[in-house]
Parts: sequence; structure tokens; C-alpha cells
Amino acid sequence: MLSIRVELLDNRCYLDGGGSAVNFFANEDITVGAVVGSLRVLGDPGKDIVLTLREKDSPVYIAPGTKDLIVAKPLDKEGLIGPSAVFVNVICERKFSDEAGIIIPVNIRVTDVNDNAPMWIGAPYKLNLSEVTVIGTRILQGIRAHDMDQPGPYSTVEYQTLPGPYSDFVAFVTPLEGTLVLKKYIDYETVQNFTVKIRAQDQGKPPKYSDTYVTIRVLDSDDQNPKFERDVYYGQLRSEQGDIAITPETIRAEDQDRGIRADIRYTIVSSNGSEDELNFEIHPTMGTIRQRRSLPPAQARQSRTIVVKATQVDNPDRYALTTVILAPPEGSETSQSVMSIQPPVGGAQFVRGTFYVTVREDAIPGTQLSKLANHGIRAGEPVRYSIIGSPLAQEQFRIGPGGEIMLVKPLNYRRTQQYTFTVEASISGTVERNHTSTTVVVDVLPANMWEPRFRKPFYSFAIENPLHAQQLPMLVGRIEAADGDRTDELTFVLKGNYSNLFRVDQYGNLWLVSNRTDLPLAMRLLATVTDSGTPQKSATVPVVVKLRSETASLTSNLLIVNIVVACVLGVLLIGGFVRCVYRRRKRKVSSADQIVGHGGGGGGAIPPLKHGVDSGRFLLQRANDQRMLDRSGMHTNGRLGVDCAASSTLGSDNQDFMEHDGGENPRRSQIHNTRALDREELAGQNLNHLLLQWQEKYDEKSNGTEDMSIDDKLIVYF
Repeated sequence: MLSIRVELLDNRCYLDGGGSAVNFFANEDITVGAVVGSLRVLGDPGKDIVLTLREKDSPVYIAPGTKDLIVAKPLDKEGLIGPSAVFVNVICERKFSDEAGIIIPVNIRVTDVNDNAPMWIGAPYKLNLSEVTVIGTRILQGIRAHDMDQPGPYSTVEYQTLPGPYSDFVAFVTPLEGTLVLKKYIDYETVQNFTVKIRAQDQGKPPKYSDTYVTIRVLDSDDQNPKFERDVYYGQLRSEQGDIAITPETIRAEDQDRGIRADIRYTIVSSNGSEDELNFEIHPTMGTIRQRRSLPPAQARQSRTIVVKATQVDNPDRYALTTVILAPPEGSETSQSVMSIQPPVGGAQFVRGTFYVTVREDAIPGTQLSKLANHGIRAGEPVRYSIIGSPLAQEQFRIGPGGEIMLVKPLNYRRTQQYTFTVEASISGTVERNHTSTTVVVDVLPANMWEPRFRKPFYSFAIENPLHAQQLPMLVGRIEAADGDRTDELTFVLKGNYSNLFRVDQYGNLWLVSNRTDLPLAMRLLATVTDSGTPQKSATVPVVVKLRSETASLTSNLLIVNIVVACVLGVLLIGGFVRCVYRRRKRKVSSADQIVGHGGGGGGAIPPLKHGVDSGRFLLQRANDQRMLDRSGMHTNGRLGVDCAASSTLGSDNQDFMEHDGGENPRRSQIHNTRALDREELAGQNLNHLLLQWQEKYDEKSNGTEDMSIDDKLIVYF
């Protein structure tokens, strides 16, 4: 008995709390030598139990004399530098016992941590972009970074552009999509290439990230006209043919698209009929002007103005014009007065009285708007430009040393649409008479800076009175939207299954223009508003139009009412048809009764027939008359009961009557039967009489006489 009790109390190597296996969780960033967990085994290692691992090359081991599992190799959830899961078997042996050891399965699950940063695929990125690319265009797709962490927030990558000199030119469509779109216009003449730094980071806390670069090479497009270096050139007519010397320099034009540099061809545009083309010619590529012949004395004493045109070879639509003023030859009477039109040497003079400049309001500060043309300045002479007469223009613009009009501060079309100011130019160290001025007018063009916005995130309307729904169009409500750009006009468009029933005007009023009998309780639409800017921008908002209960019941019951009305009409039509058939049959029976009554109205006497024909030969006999009379016990003075096919109805009625009363009074029933047979016999005699009359009438017809009354009665009767 004592030994049995000892065996029951020996619970060594069993798990504390029950169970047959042990589970542990370990982060993948656990260091080698760290404790994963302690085994919940009953017993004291080293004293009464021995713990060992069955696996020899395991990433964990049991610390001697303890129950702790120690990490021997790195763990990695991704399985790159270590195992992603560990499964071992612990053998627990009892000391001082002959029993075999107990095997305890141990499962170590490795959990993920944010230990990997996103890695760019195909970085760095490069692309070529034309300067005429429209804002909003997707310029680069397929930007992608991969995170080696397990699916979840640690591997979800978000993209963003980092602040920099050109970071406002591009942006990602959404943080979760690696697609770049253009946000600002690019001008090749301003920037030929630029680099934007982008970042990919996961959603860990703290996040891990990687950076790379997107290099954009701007491609020049043919969006600029050629430009002459001077707006006006000067020369002198010759007394004979030959080349004309042009001042202050040779005529020359250049394509402003510096990336294209298209070839230029020069031609003369006649301003005096065809005389200029006959008297002068210009070299198509060099730009030198030659006088082809001697001018008549009358023409030689007058100055000439020639218009020169510079056209791109690859695009005739791109051209520029300049003028060449030719003074009379030296020694002529008017040469001195004509030569005075040239600016004096050492002075400053603007070519035009007023300069007109246009600029978009989204132009960045530092942009060159235009360049003032000023002649009569020697090379190396310092010229000082100043803006006078407009403090607002002095803050907004500045004039460079070469006459460049530069933008200093951002423009705002809603605040100022036009700037008018005076620019004064003077050469340092000269007298006051060499000062000159010109007027500059800068027109600001609106840019589509703002997107249209709705006042509410969604709109819900209800049709108030169903009776008014038939008075179309019916105002349902108003969808309010606005645009920050003052000159933009808004256009509304409806989309959805029921959009054809509604219309939105330019003010946002929602109108019901059509109606249906199967409208649901709620009609869901999408309203899109688009502005008139360049490029166009739009916004969308959901719209719900609800029907009130009475409206919904009215529209839903119309179909049921129509079905009921159709059924009623069908029943009425069938009833009318049945009634018509019934009345026709009733009319036939009534006519037959009239005929019978007419025949027996004279006290039962049958009127004599013509030609003395016996009526007995026309009587209709029935084989069962005698049998009926025998069964009923009736004898009518020795006469046989006669019947006619037309009296079957009367006989059936009498039979029903007999069956009804036969049980109460047999004698009374017998009397009634006798009377019924008498009436039946009388009806048969009257009918036979009519048949005899019809036969006589037939004979009369053969002789030429006519009497249609008997025929009509017979037809109605039958």
C-alpha cells in the first residue's frame, strides 16, 4: 500500500497547470543570449529532474541547472538571417526512477518588428519632360519601394516629396501610390533640368525610411517666336546698286527656344506695293540688305522703311518682324532732316513710347517679363533705370542693368489686374537732356489657382408636395459651390441612374424636369462642378433626392391602380359579352312563347288551314309518349299525348315540379301532370298549325304571293 501511494504523488516532469506543450513568443530583434522563457515543469533541475533538448543543432538551449530557454542564434521573421519559427522537444527525466523521460513539445513563435526600411526599386529615377506639359499630367508612374517586413503597418509604404528648390513642381497623386504629377508650369528658358528628393517610409513607430532622387530633364518645345536683337535698324540709300550698311549692327534674329535653335530665313515684306521687293533684297541666312538698282531721283530723295520678316524653317507659323529705316543718300536736300531720326551718339532713347507686357499671376519671383529696347548707347556705358510714379510697381518689379523687367513679388489677379508705371533711363555722367523715359503697362492674366469647392460635403433634398410633381420643371433645391478665381465660371453636371430626371443650371439650382411612376424612396446622384480656368479643375459631391411618404405611396400605387383598372375593364367587357348572349337567348325563348300563346289564344281551337289539309299528318310523334302516359296513369280522353322538340323546356320544368311535389300529394301531382301534358299537347298542336300555314305560304310563294310574317315567327322560334 505504501509503494502505490508514492507513485501517485510523483508528478515530476509534468507541466504546471496542466497541458502537454509549451508556447513562447519572441520578437525577431531579440539578442543572442537572451531568455526566451522559462519552462513550467514541476521539479527542480539538477536535484530531482534533468532537462535536455532532443535536437542537437537548435537555435535555443536550456541553461544548465535552470528551466530557462536561451537564444543561441539570431531569429528573423522574414527568414533572412535566422529562422522565422522554432520547434524543439524538451526531454524531462526523473532522477531515481526507472521510467522513461517525458517529451515536452516547445513552440517558439517569432513576431515581426519594424527592423527593415523600404528599399527603392529602380532608383534613382530620371525622365524627360516637355515644357508644354499640362499641369496635372502624370509624368512618372511605377515609382515603388518594397519593405521586407511582414504585411501590416511595418510594410505599408508611403511616398512624399521632400522640401527643396523645385519640390513644388511635382507631387504624388496619393501617399500610397508612386505616381508623380506636374503641379506647376515648366519653362525651358528658365530651367533646363532639376532634381527633386523623394522619400519612402513605412507606418512603424518610429517609421523607417529611404530617400532617393528624381531628375527631370526639361525638353524645349517650339513655343517661342524668333526675336530680333533690335526693333529698328538704320541704313542709307545708295545712288547706285550695292550692299547697304546697317547700323548699329547687322540684322540678326534668333529662335528663343534655346533647346531647338531652329534655322531662320529672312524675307522682305513690302510696305509700298511691290516696289520694295523690286528695289531691295535680303540674304536669306546672313540678313544683309542689297539695293538691286538705282532709284529714280524722286524716290531717292525720300526715306524708305523696309519691313524684314524672320521665319523659322521648321515652322512657318513662328516668325518675327523688324523695320529698317533707310535715309536718302548723302548730299541730297533732305538727307540732313531725315538723318535726324537716328538717336544721337552718347545719348539714351527708347525705341517705342509704350511697352506692353503680359504675365500670368502664377509666375514665380525672379522671372524676366520683358526687356526694354534702348538705342544710342555705346558699349560699356553704364545705364541707370528707375521706376517712377508708382510705389506699388516699385515693390512688385525692378529693372535690371540691361533693361530687363523682373518680377520681385508674387502677383495676385484678384487684387491688381494691371500695373502702369514709367521707366526712366539715363547714362551716368551725362547731362539732363540725355534722360529719356517710357511707359510700361503690365497686364496680369488670371491663372487657375483655386479648385471649385462645395459649401457642404453632401446635399440632401426632399420633394415636398407630390401634387406639384406634375408641374414640371420643379425646383428641388440648390447646390452651392464657389471658386476662388474671380473670373472662372462654374458648370454643373449630374451623374447617376436618375440623372436624366434632373437638371442643374449655372447657379446650382436643382430642377426636376421629368417624372416616372417607379421612383424609389431615395435617388442618389453625383454632382460635378468644373471651372473655366486653364487647366480646368473640378470637384464632386454626392446628392440624395428623397421622396416623402405620400409621394412615395402615390408613385408606387399608380402601377397597382392601373392594374386594377385594367382588371375591372376586362371584367366589364366579359360581363357585357355574357349579358349580350344571355339577352339574345332570352329574346329567342320569349319569341317562342309569344308564338305559342298566339296559337292557343282562341280557346284551344286550331284555325282551319287552307286547301282543307288535315293537320294530323304534320303532328310530330314521340315514341315514348305512350310509355310516359302509362307510367303516370294518365289518359286524356283516349288521345295520345303529342310533343314537339320545341316544348322540351316546358316538359323539364314540369318534371322538376313533379319531383318536388310527388312525395306530399300524389293526387295533386297527378293533376298537375295532366295539366302539363295538356299544355304540352296544345303547344305542339299550335306549332303544327304554324307549320301547316308555312307550307301553305310556301305554296303561295310558288304561285307568286308573299306573306313573311309566319316565316319570321318560325325563324325567331327556332
